[in-house]
Amino acid sequence: MKRTIRHIAVAGAATLALLLAQAFPAQASVVVKAGAGTTCMHFKPATLSVAKGTKVVWRDVCLSHTVTAYSKNWSKNVTLTTGQTTSKVFTTRGVFKYRCRFHSTLSGGVCSGMCGKITVG
Repeated sequence: MKRTIRHIAVAGAATLALLLAQAFPAQASVVVKAGAGTTCMHFKPATLSVAKGTKVVWRDVCLSHTVTAYSKNWSKNVTLTTGQTTSKVFTTRGVFKYRCRFHSTLSGGVCSGMCGKITVG
């Protein structure tokens, strides 16, 4: 009898864990390095494709940089120094462009220099 109750309790706990995992899926996370490369003037990776609900973390690895949105579908403008991070959970589909204001130029919506793009699908 005790063994049967224990089996039922274990099965119930496993079922509950499965239901909770489906209701609250684990959030994926991706890290983008700001200041990567030998010149410290790149985002790595510069282009990224992620699923809806993914958390993107920018981590400054060299010098000071900004993560500044330049597409109209989102807003972000954060200055980082070495070791600091900033993040955003992307909950809508689309293309999200960003740049470092210190190490890029923006002319007519075209970014040159330290630029990045996230495609959420």
